[in-house]
Amino acid sequence: MVALGAALGEGTAPKAQPSLAQSLAPSTWAMSLPAAWLAAPAPRVQTGDVIDVLAVRQGDRAYAVPVAYAARVMAVDEHGIVLELDEEGASAIAIARGGGLLLVPLLRSAR
Repeated sequence: MVALGAALGEGTAPKAQPSLAQSLAPSTWAMSLPAAWLAAPAPRVQTGDVIDVLAVRQGDRAYAVPVAYAARVMAVDEHGIVLELDEEGASAIAIARGGGLLLVPLLRSAR
């Protein structure tokens, strides 16, 4: 009976989870957007959801400009969102933040 239990247990070893880098599509980067960078709370997103990102300036001369399209959510928690971005999106977000703009994540419809 012990041999049967040992034989059954051999094939149930947990599979190693791929690293974040292994989960990224070719020619993309993972970028963390801390919650402090967001002008509004993130929508109720899950890993695998796709969002667009607007950069906004508040005040007398308020404006909004899209900075990233079709960014895949890689992780999310109360501290912020990790996105999969192409070079253009990652650069645009970095430039917007360097200019003092806040970010607004917009959840795309799955349909």
